[in-house]
Amino acid sequence: IPVYLIIFIFSLVFQVALAWDAVHNKNTIQVIAFILFNLCCFSYAVFQFKQIAEALISNKSIDRALVWELQKIMIANPVIIGICQLVYFYLGARLYLEFGWRIYKKIGADPDIRNMYRWYQIFLTILKLDIFFFLGFSIQYLVLVLQRGDVEYPLTIVALPLTCLVLVLAVYAASVKHESKPLITLFFVGLAAGVAYFIFKIYRIYDESQRQKYLFVKEFLTFFACVTLILLLLTTVNAAICWYNFDKGLKPHLLKRADEPSQNTEENAGGRTLSLD
Repeated sequence: IPVYLIIFIFSLVFQVALAWDAVHNKNTIQVIAFILFNLCCFSYAVFQFKQIAEALISNKSIDRALVWELQKIMIANPVIIGICQLVYFYLGARLYLEFGWRIYKKIGADPDIRNMYRWYQIFLTILKLDIFFFLGFSIQYLVLVLQRGDVEYPLTIVALPLTCLVLVLAVYAASVKHESKPLITLFFVGLAAGVAYFIFKIYRIYDESQRQKYLFVKEFLTFFACVTLILLLLTTVNAAICWYNFDKGLKPHLLKRADEPSQNTEENAGGRTLSLD
């Protein structure tokens, strides 16, 4: 139970960081990702309520009146997150319109450049989600399933920093300042290994010979493993699109605009500037 609660708290902190980053960078793609991530938090809260309730009921030493009181408190999580989701839909729609105009001023009217920039932003957003769900799965797997004597225990620990390093490599390779095809190719190798790893983990979770090991953690691990696998597949497709868009004009376009003096100010007679935003 403490592990589930820690991951849930971490997910809310990550959600706040995701929202702040989206607003700070005026990223419409990340606003959408924030709303989808909140839906995942809602699903996790429902799973959490069910799992913790079953754990409390199965413990005969806990008074039933106390269990009932705890259930009433825990049901508040999915209810509040569900209500907030409706608010986020409205705010997300307003921010989408506002940020869309700002991005138009930044990128320009060229539809090809706008499309390439959109795919690049999607790629960066998915990488952030990859990190969260991979870490969430690995923490649960290390604490709740593996024992220190298991062969997979040190391998999983080593995989944590290596995975983060691979994702940082992807950000560097795909950035508009580098557009490195060799590094993206190396990233594809890491993605293939990640997809194979999570397919194997999902198989192991439902392997009858491993039933006892995953008895009380099957639903949570399945949720994280499936979401991570889907994100890795989406990352692969998106990375391929970004790789295809290398040397198509996005890099010089953005670098040129970054070097240009701001066109959003106008000098008045007194030498001061007035923002046109």
